[in-house]
Amino acid sequence: MHFPDNIFAIILLITGMFSLWVGLAVFYKLSLAVRWFGAIILATAVWAITYGLELSSVDLSTMLFWTDIEYLGVATLPALWIVFVMRFTGKEAWLSKWNLSFIFLIPGLTLFFKWTGVFGLQYAHISVSKNTPFPLLNITPGIWYQIHTVFFYMMLAWGIGLIVTKFKKAEGILKRQNRLILVGAMIPWAVNLIYLLHIRPFKYIDLTPFAFISTSLVIGIGLLRFRLFDIMPVAREKIIEALHEGILVADQQGRAVDLNPQMKKILGNQKRSYIGDTLNMLFTEIDLLKEAENQPEHGQLEVSRKENGQTRFYAVTITPLPEQKTIHSGNVFLFRDITDRKQNEQKLEELNQLKDRLFSIIAHDLRSPLIGLADMIRLAEEGDLNSEEFISLLPELSKNIGYTSGLVENLLYWAKSQLSGATVNPVLFDLQPVTAPLLGLFQHNADEKGVKIHNQIREATFVYADPDMIQAVLRNLVANAIKFCRQDDFVFINASSSGEQVTISVEDTGVGINKENLSRLFAQENFTTRGTVNEQGTGLGLMLCQEFIEKNNGTISVDSVLGKGSRFSFSLPCVAHELVDMH
Repeated sequence: MHFPDNIFAIILLITGMFSLWVGLAVFYKLSLAVRWFGAIILATAVWAITYGLELSSVDLSTMLFWTDIEYLGVATLPALWIVFVMRFTGKEAWLSKWNLSFIFLIPGLTLFFKWTGVFGLQYAHISVSKNTPFPLLNITPGIWYQIHTVFFYMMLAWGIGLIVTKFKKAEGILKRQNRLILVGAMIPWAVNLIYLLHIRPFKYIDLTPFAFISTSLVIGIGLLRFRLFDIMPVAREKIIEALHEGILVADQQGRAVDLNPQMKKILGNQKRSYIGDTLNMLFTEIDLLKEAENQPEHGQLEVSRKENGQTRFYAVTITPLPEQKTIHSGNVFLFRDITDRKQNEQKLEELNQLKDRLFSIIAHDLRSPLIGLADMIRLAEEGDLNSEEFISLLPELSKNIGYTSGLVENLLYWAKSQLSGATVNPVLFDLQPVTAPLLGLFQHNADEKGVKIHNQIREATFVYADPDMIQAVLRNLVANAIKFCRQDDFVFINASSSGEQVTISVEDTGVGINKENLSRLFAQENFTTRGTVNEQGTGLGLMLCQEFIEKNNGTISVDSVLGKGSRFSFSLPCVAHELVDMH
């Protein structure tokens, strides 16, 4: 290293020394919240000074020595920033020991990887470029460098988001101070982005420390001119008024002594003032005072309330107000609306169940016949089956193909209905032309088993529904009826009208259903039983029928007598009604 002979190093050294002095003054003279900003200034100063010394160096070893010290500022800046913002915005409760440990975990790992150089995680390759006006460090970033960069931007964005969210309704000097902080935070973000886009002086110089020095000066102006942190109690009051969380302060007797506008909104805004009302009057669903006595400090519980006919859920944080070390003068209740989260958790649980159900069907019902088909074709290709044996297996092959085709068709219908919501296109249509093709579709299967199908639906039997969905329902019900019929049994398709409803039934004289299976049919449970000649089922047909009927404003039911047959009935409107929302 020699005396700085380039403007970049000189600027960094001078401004870095100035920032070091300002940071020490802020750290030792001002309050705790401001000390964290003082720590930011100190980290910036360390970065600036050591980077200036790096730019003054001429050999690799000296440069790396200064970068090791430089990283004391580089690695810790994002963590110091988010801690400062949390304190500035009144989020001290978030800064538990565990949370602080997590916030400083990545900076700690960054320092470790930089100082040890293990596996090239921080710097994959380092060299000195001398094709510049003065020697510069040429760095190829490692994978951890990228991780720390993402962490840097996440902390910066999170901090800015907290400031914008909590202070967007600020007025007067509060608005000016917050604008100043935001501008100061945006400067290094923008400059570092330019650096990452490889827009750099002399190809290698990082202007980010210059930007952080500028930020320190901007915030410094705010400290001197607006006395930012002297008005923090006022800012706190403004924040509480603007909070999206409800805040309720109660005394030892459980009487409301203060609450913010959001809390009034949660309570329904039914009164001009809730001061003096007891917690039991305000919350009949839960004894909040008793819960406060039983909860540890900063305890949390969930409560639900009926609002405008809907149930809303709140996470309630209870913080005691200390009067002396062992005496509390009351409690602060913070209500955070978690209705969306609870609904999302429920949807996630439903999606997980759907995923498990789909995988189960694919793994068991679809995989087995496909393996059988593949084995049969492989034997034929290898010559292990002669023509006569292959022809004798064709009926079984045809059954397997028919089963697999039906399973895939039902699976696609059902999965689409569950995942994206099958679109309902209701029209007023005549049932008779829709059911007539079913006779031709199942005639071959019925003839093979000696089953007679009678379509007794008359012409001009109109329903208001989606024709494709109703055809899929009838196709599954008729297929089921034939499956459980014996030779010389009958299948009847009927329809009857009553007021604004039409009831359609598919009845058979087959073997019937035992009580245990009868209770499982419409329980959203995937199961199947074999038919009278060992036919397989998809396990999805009746689930699909229930889905489609309910989405067409109908209901479905079943009656069965073991040994005598079964009757599946479903009702549909015969006039236009608003359908169930499918989206």
